[in-house]
Amino acid sequence: MLTANDRDSIARVPVFAALSPAAMALVGRLARRLELDGPTTIFEEGAPAREMVIVLEGELEVRKRGRNGGEAVLAVLRPGDVAGEMSLIDIQPRSAAVRSLGKAALVVLEHGDLATLYREDPAAYTVLVLNIAREISRRLRRVDLLLADVLLDLQDVWTDALAGVGGGKVA
Repeated sequence: MLTANDRDSIARVPVFAALSPAAMALVGRLARRLELDGPTTIFEEGAPAREMVIVLEGELEVRKRGRNGGEAVLAVLRPGDVAGEMSLIDIQPRSAAVRSLGKAALVVLEHGDLATLYREDPAAYTVLVLNIAREISRRLRRVDLLLADVLLDLQDVWTDALAGVGGGKVA
């Protein structure tokens, strides 16, 4: 169960936008607060996914393994950011690892909490799922732009390299 301050904090998070005060009160009863005393792994990449977290305090680092086994930092999440929301939609293993960088406070919302929300307030459940889908869509658009920029940069590097070897002519 969340405090009134915790509920007020998460009510400002886009994933909870347009939920009625009654629906937010229900979310507040279902969700739980998690306090972390220092750097802690929250999600392991590839692990079963059962919940999402909302950052109340502190910072979380999102890391993704590449094909060669190296890890890249995808994002640093701060208060008001959400991690793990994809798991509430696609019920797939974790796509990335998430860990706190130090002390942190999180709100945890599990699959079972969503099932309860669906039973008790189907309209609020629908709004929450649509908001999660919008958040995923926003992230996908940012990744699309980033990928396009990286590909254009690589194309420029390749073109410059070819120009230095044989005047840019490709056989």
